[in-house]
Amino acid sequence: MKADLHSHTNFSDGKYSPDELLDYAINNNIDIISITDHDTFSGVKEAVKINKNIKVILGIELSTYLNDESVHILGYFKNLDNVEKMEPILNDLIIKRKSRAIVMLDKLEEFFNIKLDRSFLDDIQSITRGTISKEIIKQGYQYSNREIFTKMIGDGCPAYLPSTKMDTKFGIKLIKDAGGLAVLAHPMLLKKNDPINVVKLGVDGIEAIYPNQADKENIFRKIAKDNSLFITGGTDFHYFNDGRHGNLGQTYLSGDDLNIFLEKLDEC
Repeated sequence: MKADLHSHTNFSDGKYSPDELLDYAINNNIDIISITDHDTFSGVKEAVKINKNIKVILGIELSTYLNDESVHILGYFKNLDNVEKMEPILNDLIIKRKSRAIVMLDKLEEFFNIKLDRSFLDDIQSITRGTISKEIIKQGYQYSNREIFTKMIGDGCPAYLPSTKMDTKFGIKLIKDAGGLAVLAHPMLLKKNDPINVVKLGVDGIEAIYPNQADKENIFRKIAKDNSLFITGGTDFHYFNDGRHGNLGQTYLSGDDLNIFLEKLDEC
């Protein structure tokens, strides 16, 4: 069996609806998928209601901050029983994300003369930098996703604004208090933080398998082993060939790694 434990829908910064995403996953030989939209359960809640030949695991990706760097924490849940405890905090994050997006759009207009139709702000629940990048391309500006992040809205760029300032330790606790498993997402992308320091804050697992980072997998497997953590893996799929993330079917968790994860999830 193959599991992609990191994917996004159009409820945050993915391109496809939950129904479309499940179809693409099935067509790419994925048996288990977790939808991990940014700061919202709305997409995965819709997905679990769809009767298709694929197992859906409840997930979320929280944006937290540690040492002035964005640290993403994935959360996985056995069922929705305790997830509702997180909703008031998530709703506040969504409001803050929209306010941040408005400021970033102003900066894009000021520094790059990019004037977007802002109606999309009312259509998407959790607005991220990926959402904004997608809209720049969709609305006819001739930039790639990678160019937009590198030159305009990436860390330190003219139109960049930090996301919600949730403390990493608080985010981990929030997931665990709601009965979930907390996992450090794509540790290979951290620049200011040592993954070990995040591990010490109490995560249950680490995302060791990630697109185009196979050379670092063993490093994170060792960290997991040394700290009694499980590993996860996934594509961080947003849409096909987006230049920053993987495509469905490209990167996945399987074998003993998957069995261990599923056992841990069942114990929640």
